Amino acid sequence: MTQQILRALSSDQHVPEILHRLQNSETYESIVEWLAPPDSYDTHSPAGSQHSTFDPPAHEMTGISSNSHWTSVTTDPVVLDHLFQLYFAWIHPVHTLFSEGHFVNSFRYNSRLFCSTVLVNAMCALACHLHTNADTDEIEQLGLSFSDAARSEIEPDDGCLTTIQALAVMFLVDCARGRGLRASSYLNLASRSLSNVKILQDDGFLEVVRDTTQGIRSLNMYVCLDSCVGYAANRPKRMGPDDIPDTNILEGKSSPHCR
Repeated sequence: MTQQILRALSSDQHVPEILHRLQNSETYESIVEWLAPPDSYDTHSPAGSQHSTFDPPAHEMTGISSNSHWTSVTTDPVVLDHLFQLYFAWIHPVHTLFSEGHFVNSFRYNSRLFCSTVLVNAMCALACHLHTNADTDEIEQLGLSFSDAARSEIEPDDGCLTTIQALAVMFLVDCARGRGLRASSYLNLASRSLSNVKILQDDGFLEVVRDTTQGIRSLNMYVCLDSCVGYAANRPKRMGPDDIPDTNILEGKSSPHCR
């Protein structure tokens, strides 16, 4: 169902209308029915985002198997390609924490400048929550494996930009799983680590740092807004004149707790 919508987005078909319907919380079924008959789309792995540079043919040409060191969870090129496409189609446009183009180039050419094992595992863990495969138990376990791998590789004090990006992605992973307390610790750590990032003179590095900084600030703004809304919804009601007790009924009586 979602693959058909993604396919339409990637081919620039009715993009504004689709986004408008998604923002209005329309169901996937109604959007697919509005788009076209189901057999007009290929229901295999969806393409990337509208502006995605993660082109499947080029990616396969460089060979994921040769880049298997990026993650030990799986080396299946179909699985990895599909998870990356899900991430860049659904997460990256909303929470831009790094440059897609720089990440893809580093991934393809085995460079650790804008890619790392911890970032790859964190991205795949989050993408597993967007998977619509019928084998939900298998996908859930795969997501847990990616999360465990990412957590085991996090070194908060290494000063690497990709580690900070991975911490922000792990915040989104735990938010998706309803683990707010641990999620907040990831976001706090990512925010604090920004001041200690190792600045490199490579082309595009400062631009990516700005993307990451802005992305993490946006996440903090979402958290603050959510906290304010939650407080407003649950704070005690302000007392009005009708809520003040009649003191006359207390005259001549003493409280048993104040003797």
